[in-house]
Amino acid sequence: MSKAKSQRKALQKIKKSKKKAQGKLVPFSLSNFTKPLKGISHKYEYKVNIHHCVFSNANFVTVRYRSGHITHSSFKKANIHNSDFICVNLKHNIFNATTLKDCIFFGCNFEGCNFKNSKIDNVYFIQCKFVDTKNFCPSDSSYFINKYPLINLSSELKATLHQMSAVSKLEKYKILTITSKKYNLWTLSILLHKYTEKELVVFFKKLLFSNKTQFYTVHDYIFALQNYYKR
Repeated sequence: MSKAKSQRKALQKIKKSKKKAQGKLVPFSLSNFTKPLKGISHKYEYKVNIHHCVFSNANFVTVRYRSGHITHSSFKKANIHNSDFICVNLKHNIFNATTLKDCIFFGCNFEGCNFKNSKIDNVYFIQCKFVDTKNFCPSDSSYFINKYPLINLSSELKATLHQMSAVSKLEKYKILTITSKKYNLWTLSILLHKYTEKELVVFFKKLLFSNKTQFYTVHDYIFALQNYYKR
């Protein structure tokens, strides 16, 4: 490695450290790493760039990826649970014998991916692309949504969501709200398929006053609702 290149890398490392110290998001980048990686849990990752890496037998639990690229990598026998992938390029990954459960894939590109012997259970695929995808056999409990939901939210639910948008523990990662006055109808439609507006309002108001847990994913809300209403 040349001296100039070493200096650039050292400078980039210093800049990243300063941003982390300031509490700013620093996109994770990694390429051509052949040693198996362990995965992550309870994290929000923005604009990742991961290529030609190995995640065999790794665990991804309660993770929200937003934007970025994860391509040409192996997830063989990995466990991906309660995780969201929002507008992530996933081209040419290997998901052989991978377990995908309670996940959301929104606007993702699965071009050239292989899902041989994978287990796909209770997974939502929203406006995803599947060009030349191999051995893709989701279970009956998985869902494909391509049409934008036309929902008229009540004024009470809008007011509650407006309050939630300012609470970091709930909406730091923009799961149900995009701004304080703009709501994510894609994810809200999933909740409204399971619960009435009134039930959501009652539950959300309870969260506003009593929640101490960080919400990362759509299924964090679903699991909390299931625990509250115990159906």
